[in-house]
Amino acid sequence: MVLATSFPRAARLTGSSLSLSLRQIRHKSTSTSLSASSSSSASSGPTVSPLYPHSTQLSYSLGLSYASKYSPPFIGPNDKIPPYGFMSRNKEDGITAWVNEMMDFPAGRGELVSGKEGGWSESTRKDVRKWGAGEDFFGVQRVGRDLHLSLSDGVGGWTDRADPSLFSQALCYHYSNTALQFASSSPQEILHKAYNALLADERVIAGGATLVGVRLGEEGDASFVNLGDSGYAIMRNDKIVHISEAQTHFFNCPFQLSKIPKDMQQNGVVHDTPALADTQTFEVKVGDVIILFTDGLSDNLPLSHIPRLSSQLTKLLDSPNNAHLSESERDSEFARLFADILVGYSRNAMKRTGNEDDGNGSGKGWKTPFELEASKKAPQFGFKGGKLDDITVITAVVSEQD
Repeated sequence: MVLATSFPRAARLTGSSLSLSLRQIRHKSTSTSLSASSSSSASSGPTVSPLYPHSTQLSYSLGLSYASKYSPPFIGPNDKIPPYGFMSRNKEDGITAWVNEMMDFPAGRGELVSGKEGGWSESTRKDVRKWGAGEDFFGVQRVGRDLHLSLSDGVGGWTDRADPSLFSQALCYHYSNTALQFASSSPQEILHKAYNALLADERVIAGGATLVGVRLGEEGDASFVNLGDSGYAIMRNDKIVHISEAQTHFFNCPFQLSKIPKDMQQNGVVHDTPALADTQTFEVKVGDVIILFTDGLSDNLPLSHIPRLSSQLTKLLDSPNNAHLSESERDSEFARLFADILVGYSRNAMKRTGNEDDGNGSGKGWKTPFELEASKKAPQFGFKGGKLDDITVITAVVSEQD
């Protein structure tokens, strides 16, 4: 068994992976070049005229991969983990049914087999469900020709009071449900309404979580909302052209939406609002790759490694052995495999001790982002290596409609 450091995030102001991939989801859209508009303090890029002014129809191919921190190799393969959050609740409950629906997407790595949906097997599906997504969760909601994606990471600092996965699952549920009910709302408006719905939801008594969401619109616009240290990136030609910035109060204490019982309201518990979320809208084009991730990725995987992994996967799918794949099949496989690679590579990074030399003989191998950040902002902890955590990644490849 491999040991790694678990470092629960603060909820107070004081003080080889499992994976799941989605069926390919498509909707009509307009292909445009990357530009950004923002209502947050984050910088935005210059406005660029649409690359395809005649409204080429687009589709989005999705991949989703996740792994709980309490899953092999960090625990034994025969260890038993109780179901997270609403997965253990009454199946007739609305949130429970929705959570199980999300968990029922075809799961596992599978192989590139023509005519099969990712080579999924029932045994792989059961294995993924067994370990779950930990305190992370996700939502996928089709609303007309728009596609809404969300990721939420329950803050571990609430563990002594409440199950953090209840909050993250409920937040994604209310986000998806609100997007369905209020189709014309912006992602930030959706988050605001979803948070109010969660505060009124008696099934969640306490907790906190981050959230990143995106609406992929029919005009080729990708509108993001991000509160906390989950995030998103946009890639073009195997290069990152934009990545979000984490919002934190101090080291390892992200901005977070929370539900605070009355007896804790004077205890300095973090209480942020959707109004503090960063919001940006980009125009995307054919071939762009959108990545949503929780901090299990960003704390462990150096930013510079992501383009390298993308480039290697591009070369693999461009090889003669995969010449039989159509363009849409290739995009679907890229999305599925890239999400899984990012999760697997990040989980390998969680096992790092900080003493590796990576074969260069210098004794100075690459450091995880969490180690580098800790050395600057919390040197008293002497933290080294990877941070054991749950991780969830959604990828979306922008393609021309068949």
